[in-house]
Amino acid sequence: MLDRRRPIGSLRSEFDKIYDSRIVGGGFMEADEYYKLEKERYWRSLELLCQLDIPHPARILEIGGGQLAVLCKLLFGDDCTVADISQTYIAPMQEADIRFVTFSLLNSKPNAIADEFDVVILLEVIEHIPLPGYVVIERIKQFIRPGGIFFLTTRNLFRLRNLGRMILGIEFLDHFTLPSYEGHGLGHQLEYSAKHLGWQIQRAGMEIVMLKEDNLGARGHSIKARLARTLMAPLALRPIWRDGLVAVARKGS
Repeated sequence: MLDRRRPIGSLRSEFDKIYDSRIVGGGFMEADEYYKLEKERYWRSLELLCQLDIPHPARILEIGGGQLAVLCKLLFGDDCTVADISQTYIAPMQEADIRFVTFSLLNSKPNAIADEFDVVILLEVIEHIPLPGYVVIERIKQFIRPGGIFFLTTRNLFRLRNLGRMILGIEFLDHFTLPSYEGHGLGHQLEYSAKHLGWQIQRAGMEIVMLKEDNLGARGHSIKARLARTLMAPLALRPIWRDGLVAVARKGS
């Protein structure tokens, strides 16, 4: 197993090997092409996670998906658990020998997870939950040990794609609704600006360690989208127009 405290560049070749064999074609929800296009987002997320002061190996809970948990287990030997709304995509966790629990953050009294973790990860999930962000984070807090870390990425409300759609009068959020059946995945219910997300984190009683706009390796999922990103790349020099947000918060002792 590798040490996450090594220079991040030295991890890239091993990351590529595991990602290309266990994430692409691994049996996760999205098609393989999606994970090929999103590879740099996962690399950037891992890079940011490795910058944090967390134990090695760490006890990690990832809520939703589980891709970063698989990477952390196979790269660093972390003790990982994945929680998601259904068992439909449990196979990648079973193959990596990662504990899986069925769990929804919409449940006001979650009881599927009794442990406390060094790190809880939420990648591109909070925007799908039709609840105030601070309510979601308060529910997550109970799974974090005192002094532990909450690591979150999400789309930026002020990203250029959204601004363009607003100018053209095109909706960019889905209907704000509750799931109609167990395991029902929702589209983007709410997107946050950095300031708004920071308020939600502090309202939940957590200390902000990092909060910033970051493109997170975004490429675009079509030729047209990639061309638009290339043409508008100079605008992303202004942080508020970048594609994503990264937040790290610490639970008090």
